[in-house]
Amino acid sequence: MTYAVAAMATMMAFQGWCLWRVLGRLGAIERVEDRLANLSHTLMLLTDTTETCFQVIAGQLEKDLVEQPASSPRRVGRQRRIVAAARRGRSLGEIAAQEEVAEGEARLRLQLATPANREEKERHGSMLA
Repeated sequence: MTYAVAAMATMMAFQGWCLWRVLGRLGAIERVEDRLANLSHTLMLLTDTTETCFQVIAGQLEKDLVEQPASSPRRVGRQRRIVAAARRGRSLGEIAAQEEVAEGEARLRLQLATPANREEKERHGSMLA
């Protein structure tokens, strides 16, 4: 009889230990589900923001195409005007503001106008055009 009680007590202790482990694992699953829900919400917010951004950009591009004809007189000779303004000693910010372009674009146009780039263009012909 004593052995039977000891065996039952051992079984109950083992079952209690297994139950404690299962409950611990369920808590971990709940934390994973919470993190997954948070990630899903974040991804949905990012997707909505990106879609809105693309819609705004598309609307702005359509608006610009309607307002400005394809060959506006402002765009003709922009390279020449930027180079001439740089030779007169104007700053890159002033040139960009006057031409209504980004400073990076103005810098790129100045770099393309340097003699080294002209020689490179002549050497490769239409590959760079």
